[in-house]
Amino acid sequence: MDRLTQSGVCEWYRYVDDTFVFINKDANVDNILSILNEFHPSIKFTRKIEDNDKLEFLDVQVIRSSEQQCFETTIYRKPTFTGLLTSWNSYVPIQYKKASIVSMVNRALNICSTYKHLEDEFNEIRRIGLLNNYPLSFIDTIIGIKLSQHRNKIFTKIDTPIIENDKKKIYVEIPFIQSSTIGLKNKIKHLTNKLKPDLDIQFFFKPPSSTQAFFQNKDPIVKHMKSDVVYYVKCNDCTHSYIGKTERQCIRRLNEHGAPKTAYQQQCNHVSDDLNHNSNIQELRRSSRIRNKTTITNDNSSDNMIAKSSITQHEKETGHHMD
Repeated sequence: MDRLTQSGVCEWYRYVDDTFVFINKDANVDNILSILNEFHPSIKFTRKIEDNDKLEFLDVQVIRSSEQQCFETTIYRKPTFTGLLTSWNSYVPIQYKKASIVSMVNRALNICSTYKHLEDEFNEIRRIGLLNNYPLSFIDTIIGIKLSQHRNKIFTKIDTPIIENDKKKIYVEIPFIQSSTIGLKNKIKHLTNKLKPDLDIQFFFKPPSSTQAFFQNKDPIVKHMKSDVVYYVKCNDCTHSYIGKTERQCIRRLNEHGAPKTAYQQQCNHVSDDLNHNSNIQELRRSSRIRNKTTITNDNSSDNMIAKSSITQHEKETGHHMD
C-alpha cells in the first residue's frame, strides 16, 4: 500500500472486486495500474477514468460538481438495461407488481443526493412503469407513500425506545387464486389472532405454473447419452465401488473404463454398416480439398485410457468384475 500512496493514491474504496479510487492530479494512472497488476499473477485490474466529470461505480453514478465543490450521486443503469419488469397484466399477486416499483423508489431515495436527481429518477421510474403497462396512478401512489416515509424517517425524532416484537414469525405459502387467496389469508389471520395471539404469520403467494411447464419443448435424452453426470460403478464380487463425474456423454466415459458395447451401440453400428454398404461413394459430392481425406481412428489412445482406468486396474488386481 505504501507504493500506491507514493504513486498518488489518496483514497481507496472497495466493494468485492470493484474499487473506487481518488488519486492526485499529477499521478500516473498507468503506473498505478502496473503496480496493482504486480500483486498476484491471477489478479488483473482494469481502469475507467471519469468522463465529463462523471464516473460509474456499481449502480451509482458519481458526478463532480464544480459549483458546489462536492460530489453528487444518482442512479446508473447499464446500456444493456431493457426496462423489463413483471408485466401489469401478469397473473401474479399484486404484491409482486408493487415490489417492482417499490425497489426502484427505495433505491432512488437512498442514492440520489439532490432533489433534481431524485425528480429525474422518479420520471424515469414512471417511464419504465408505463412501458410495462403499470397505471400512472399506481406508480405515483407508491412514490408518494415512500417519499413521505423517507421524510418522516429523517425529520421525526423518536424519543420512546423501540420495543422489539416478541411474536414468533411463521411463514405460510398460499397458492394464488386472486380474490379467493385474499379471503383465505384473512380467515387464517383472524383464526390465529383468536387461538394463538403470540404468532405472527407472514403469508406469501405462489402463482400458478405457466403454460410452458405443461409442455416438453425438447426430446427426452436416454440415460447413457446424457452429459454433465455423476456415475456409480459397483464391483460384483466385493464392496468396492467407483464414483466418477464427467462433462461428456456418460457412455463415452464408461467406454474409457472398458465397458462393453451395449445393444444400443451395436444397433447404431449395424445401421451405420448398412448405410455404408448401400451407399455409392462415387455419387457423393465432395470438394477437391477433402476428396482424398480419410478419417483415422486412433485406437491406441483409447486403449491407453482403458489401461489407466481405476476400474480396469481393480479388475486386473483382484480378478473381480465391476458393472
